[in-house]
Amino acid sequence: MNKLLHSLGLMVALATTSMLAGCELYFGSHDHNGGSTWNYCGADGYYQCRGDSCTWVSPTCPAGGQGGSGYECTSSTDCAAGCYCASGTCEEGGFCATDSDCGPGYHCNTDRSSCEPNGGSGSGSGSGSGSSGPTSCDYDNQCPTGQYCEYDHVCVATCVCSNDTQAQQQGWGWCDETRMTCLPGNDPNGSCGGAIASSCTTLEPRCPTGQVPVIFDGCWTGTCRAYAQCDVPPVCENINDEPDCLGRTDCGAVYTGINCHKSDGTACHAGDTGCTCSSYQFSSCAAKQ
Repeated sequence: MNKLLHSLGLMVALATTSMLAGCELYFGSHDHNGGSTWNYCGADGYYQCRGDSCTWVSPTCPAGGQGGSGYECTSSTDCAAGCYCASGTCEEGGFCATDSDCGPGYHCNTDRSSCEPNGGSGSGSGSGSGSSGPTSCDYDNQCPTGQYCEYDHVCVATCVCSNDTQAQQQGWGWCDETRMTCLPGNDPNGSCGGAIASSCTTLEPRCPTGQVPVIFDGCWTGTCRAYAQCDVPPVCENINDEPDCLGRTDCGAVYTGINCHKSDGTACHAGDTGCTCSSYQFSSCAAKQ
């Protein structure tokens, strides 16, 4: 049974609309302009082709073309469009025309119309080499941006970030700002946010104006950090200066009246109404109700 594929673009379009199961491995040359011989795995089986004419051979692809849950590869060019090579196996990344079509931590390799992890040499500018970065590692900095070194010494894709908030919004624990990479777990440098565990025995520190206490693993570290350098927004109650408090739409400033008197000239006390104060001083910050 012969099936004519008029161009490689049609083959990619068919792959897109039929939602091919898994990431398929291409074999040999893809030069359809001449009479070269090439093979590929389709959603409905294995094909052998000459030029633009392809013949269905069998419902299954050669066993040597598969490894684990996907297909074996040495570079992303071994994988079908919409997939990339990771740790020797083709993984699904998605089809694309520009970087905006890909998710966080990925770019569009326009030569292959495929989303690939950032940090590889197959960039969206059209280099087309399809490298997915190192497959083995001992340290995080041996992996490309957007990947970290997993316990089994393999670079694993996460996401790209510039602060902890962005990493947490994408489902990760914190952001290594030096590598712009999302990581699991807690920021070892501590955080301006987070809940305090009931088992914490460290007292909350008294921070200078404009700084907030640092939290790590559910407990105070005893140190403070400038509000402007916070990885995530702290709770309103931990803000101790008026400008930072008023700069938050979810926080409200609490003031203490200075030289306050009632209408009869006597001093005001807690609970009194109708008091007039000569001035007010910032006292604390609290979450708006």
